[in-house]
Amino acid sequence: HAPCFIASNVAFKFQSTLRKCRTMTASAVASLPRAADEEMIDPEMRETNESLRQSIQKLVSIINEPQSLTPPPTNNPSASVVHIIGTGLTPTLLNLPLSTLHILSEADVVLYDSLGLSYKDICQIVPKHCDVISVGKRGDKKSWKQKDIDELLIQVATETILPATSDATKEEQSPKSKTIVRLKGGDPFLFGRTRTEIENLRSHNIPYTYTPGISSCIAGPHLGGIPLTDALLDCQSFGVWSGTDAFGRSWGLMDNDSSEGRQWRGLDVDVLVFLMIGRLDKLEALCRSIANGNDGVDYDKKKGKWSKDTPCAIIQNAGGRKEGSGAEPSLPIQRVWRSTLEHIVADVKEEDETRTSVSPAVFIVGATAALDLLSQDDTPRDKAW
Repeated sequence: HAPCFIASNVAFKFQSTLRKCRTMTASAVASLPRAADEEMIDPEMRETNESLRQSIQKLVSIINEPQSLTPPPTNNPSASVVHIIGTGLTPTLLNLPLSTLHILSEADVVLYDSLGLSYKDICQIVPKHCDVISVGKRGDKKSWKQKDIDELLIQVATETILPATSDATKEEQSPKSKTIVRLKGGDPFLFGRTRTEIENLRSHNIPYTYTPGISSCIAGPHLGGIPLTDALLDCQSFGVWSGTDAFGRSWGLMDNDSSEGRQWRGLDVDVLVFLMIGRLDKLEALCRSIANGNDGVDYDKKKGKWSKDTPCAIIQNAGGRKEGSGAEPSLPIQRVWRSTLEHIVADVKEEDETRTSVSPAVFIVGATAALDLLSQDDTPRDKAW
């Protein structure tokens, strides 16, 4: 990208990120996407809710500082600390543990993902001076590259806080550590690409902490009323997969041979859970691959674990809510489709023939997918299936 493109299209909108990315290449900076909520939000939302922050500080002082807030020992007392935090599924401030709220209330920089805590919620709790930067990645959309996120994290962690005035005392002019928060939706260690970020922090001798979150592979099905295990159905195990491999290829779209195609029929698990499988063409290919095995033969229930009649379900925007305008309450946006491997994609398209994706979604295959434990209807769905 040309320098004029950077100046005209990025600098005036993305000043916070550019400040932190000034050592990155021009092409890298120009390609950094902004979050939609960050563009639309009123600047007044950045005003700190001081009462909320004080309440959090008081609670922490009463029950003592959680161990997860204590940074690891380091030879550099002025080193900034990076807190890698999982925010779980569809998080709000109310859903977060006190330790996470405490860290956010003292943050100097926050790097957050697309499917984690919203920009609006973050700005309600971080100090007014805090830089809040969206580094989210979304499938089939323009997103940050992991390499750029790794570099940005190192840069903000190695910068020091400058004195507020030129006549600052010697003590005030000395390097000061920063509290840096890396917010990730779900759990950072599960399909979170956290390893490269941690290895970069280690190589630069930057201390870090880790706070786990509840992954969408667990919370997603459960919020849809689907248990991943069930004694009555003899479902005692489940497995979790990414819908695509490390190169972005769908399992179902790979060549059906032993070197690339996965042998679903031979898996000794009772329930399959897939994340990042929102594109309907990939989902349809995956369903076909699971039902048919990798040799193209349609096995019946007696010969194989899975068949075209195996129950399955899609949970879209699990637990998600859309904020209402003004004083209006938020509205649930979660959708659940239940069907079989043969018909699930057709059932989704029946509502809208132009639909090509149900992202973000969790896909569940197995007997428990027919259940809905959150429904008030007392008819056992697995009996009627």
